[in-house]
Order: sequence, then C-alpha cells, then structure tokens
Amino acid sequence: MTESYQSLNEHLTESSSILLLAPSDDSPDNRACVDLLTREPPDETNVLSVTLSASPSDRLSIWRRESGEEFPARTTIFDGRRGETEGESGAASESESMSVRRFPEHADLHDIGIAIAEQIGAWRDTDEATVMCFHSLTTLFAAYDADRVVSLITSLNDLCDTRDVIAHHHVDPRELDAETVTTLRPLYDAVLEYTPEVGWIPTEREEAAPAPSFDSTTPPPGGRAKTDPDRPETVPMRHSFDTLLDLLSSPRRRTLLYYLKNRSEDQIPLDELVEDVRDIERALPVRDSAPREKVRTELRHTHLPKLREVGIVRYDAGSQTVHYTENQGLESYLDYVETVELG
Repeated sequence: MTESYQSLNEHLTESSSILLLAPSDDSPDNRACVDLLTREPPDETNVLSVTLSASPSDRLSIWRRESGEEFPARTTIFDGRRGETEGESGAASESESMSVRRFPEHADLHDIGIAIAEQIGAWRDTDEATVMCFHSLTTLFAAYDADRVVSLITSLNDLCDTRDVIAHHHVDPRELDAETVTTLRPLYDAVLEYTPEVGWIPTEREEAAPAPSFDSTTPPPGGRAKTDPDRPETVPMRHSFDTLLDLLSSPRRRTLLYYLKNRSEDQIPLDELVEDVRDIERALPVRDSAPREKVRTELRHTHLPKLREVGIVRYDAGSQTVHYTENQGLESYLDYVETVELG
C-alpha cells in the first residue's frame, strides 16, 4: 500500500486498464486521477476525458489545482451529462489542442463506445502517448443494465490494450453493491482502492482472468428464440464487440460499410466503389467530402485491407474488384449504427 500519489504509477507499470475505487467527492480521487493522467510529461501526452456527471470546466479545474497550468499536447473532453445542452458545457474553451464534444443525442452504450474508439483512432499516428479517464462508471450503472455496462468496459479495456492506451475508470464503491464491485475487479489489469485508514492500496493482476458476466449462462447472440431456447433469433455475430468498435471508428470506413451492406451484388469494381462512397459523403452534412484520388488511396491502402483482415471483403488487385461477403449479424448491427448516426 502507499499514501504517496506520485508513487502510484510505480506500482502500475504493466497495467493498461485501472479501476479507481474511491469516494467521488473526496480529494484523493481527484489527485489520483491527475497522477494517472501524468504518467508521462503533459506535453508528451494526449488526454481523453469522459465525464458523465461533472462539467468539463469542473474536470479542468481539478487538473489545474492538482497539476498546474501545463496542459497536455491534445485534450478531448466528452461531456456525457444527461439533460445538458452544448451551451451548458461550462467555461471550457476550445482551441487547437483542446476540444469539448458531446455524445449523440439520446446516446446509448454503443454510441459511447464508438465515439471513444473514434477519438482514440484519430490519435493513433501521433507521437504522444494517449491516456483516458472515464468519470464515472457509477453513473453508467445507475442508468443502464449492469451486464451491458460490463460488456462496454470489457470492450474498452481490450481496445485500449490494443492501442497502447493507459485508461482508468472511476467508481464510487459506496454507490454500488459489493457484488458489482467484486465483478468489476478482474476486468482490469490493476485496482487502486482508497481507504481513509491506510490510504491507497494498489493491486496489480498477475495473470489474465476470464471476463465475468452477470448472467449465469450466456444466451446465444440475438436472444433466445421463443420456440426453441437453444436457437438464436438472429444470425450470430462473427466479430467481437471491440473489433466492431475498431471497424466503426473511422467515418469513411463507416460510409463504406453502410454502402456495402445495401448492395445487392457481391462484386464491385473499385472505381465504382470510390465514386459511390464519394457521392454518399458529399450528400451528408456530417461527412467531409474529399478528392476522388484521396478517397481511392484511403480505400485501397487503409479501409479495404482492414476489412479484408476480418473477412468482410476480398480485393482482387488484377481485376480491380472488391468482393463483399454477406454477414446478416454484422448488417443488423450496421443498420442500428447507421440509423443513430444518419437518421
């Protein structure tokens, strides 16, 4: 155990996901948060902050109080408070290195996960290390089914591990039952628990443990059919949730997937695919149009190889054609995401 905030990171050198158990209204929680966000010097760090209860200005004031005026190279704050408008985000000003964003209106857990994955993906090629703070899971458990929250946590932790992101999630143990807290612990590489009597108690996981579920048995994807409990009502998904978050993290790749799922033919000339994707983007106010050659280059060298890796498409370089493999489970998921994003 340790009472020194500056020594917390020394106990967590191998951890990419950290559960922070502390009363949310106490200074130890705030000090530990900033300590974890400053494992590297601020000017060598990109900070992604998700706040579901406090305003962005409140979270920035904690940074200033605990760390001074030296800010990260890049900062994005997702303001996920319910019932707030963009004008109520507080005094957090946007600049080239700092931005405040909101989740889509009526956002669900899928939307939260996609937005986080998209921001992490946007920083993928920067020189700075990326760290993330999620404040807090307590709010999620109060608003959503516990099993769905656990699924989101698992997916985000897997994504951060893949992208070399150091992430910590806040939980106020006074607001959750002991069973839920016990379920959360093995989801993380490390747990930092604060008690007034002894200070911080860091526990780092020595070996991977299977992710727990709130269900005693795992139902088939899509739920159980009413006529046959062992048969799923929908086609099972071939891809994990964190894979889907990664695939959907790029706006242009989402447009490509929306287009592919609506095609009746499974073989598409590359030139036709480029033009159709461009046409869709130019018709959407939420998309930035790009020159044809840039779209072609991104599809050939980034997005199609990504989809080929997971078995969604095949690309024939000789005939310059793309072969799409139908996947009803994936397409059902894309229908939902497309409705949320584009209406």
